[in-house]
Amino acid sequence: MNPRRPSRHLTLCTASLFLIGVSALPGQLADIPIKPGLWNTQVVAKIGLNDNDNEPIVSQACFTAGTTISSYLAAMTKSAPNVQCTISNKVQTGNHIAFDTTCTSPNATSKSHSDFQLADSEHFTGSSHSTVVGTSHDHPINMEMSKTFTAKFLSSNCGDVKPLTNQSIPQK
Repeated sequence: MNPRRPSRHLTLCTASLFLIGVSALPGQLADIPIKPGLWNTQVVAKIGLNDNDNEPIVSQACFTAGTTISSYLAAMTKSAPNVQCTISNKVQTGNHIAFDTTCTSPNATSKSHSDFQLADSEHFTGSSHSTVVGTSHDHPINMEMSKTFTAKFLSSNCGDVKPLTNQSIPQK
C-alpha cells in the first residue's frame, strides 16, 4: 500500500511557511525602502516542473512608514518558528538585490535564490527558486518551487487593511 500523497495545497502551505524563513536574518539584507500605503500583491508559485497552475495568489498589504524589504520579510517570518537561515552571495545595486539562502528546521532544509527589483517607488517585482527536502505531517517532501511576484502601490490610505506586521500570512 502506497502512503497517501499530501495535497498540493498542504505541500504549498508547508513549503511556503518554511521558505519565508529567509527573513530570519533581515540584518544581513540591505534595506530597500517601500513606499508606505496600500499595495496590491500577486504571487505565482509553481511546485515542480509539471505545475501548470498560473493562477496568482492576490492580496493587499499595508506598509507603514519606514517599511523596507527586509522588515517586510521579517513580518512574514513570524509564522515560521524554529527556522534558521543563512544568507550568502548577496549582490545589491541601487534598487536591486539578489541573494542565496539556506534554511533549516527540525523537519526540512531548503536552498533558495531570490531576486528583488524595485522598478520605482510604486512597483516591485521578484522571483525565487527553491529546493526543499524533509517531511511534513509524516509525508516526505522532495520538491522544487519557483515563485514570481509583483506588487503595485494603490493608495497612501490603507483603509481597512491592517499593516502587514500585524497580519498573519495570507492563506490561498
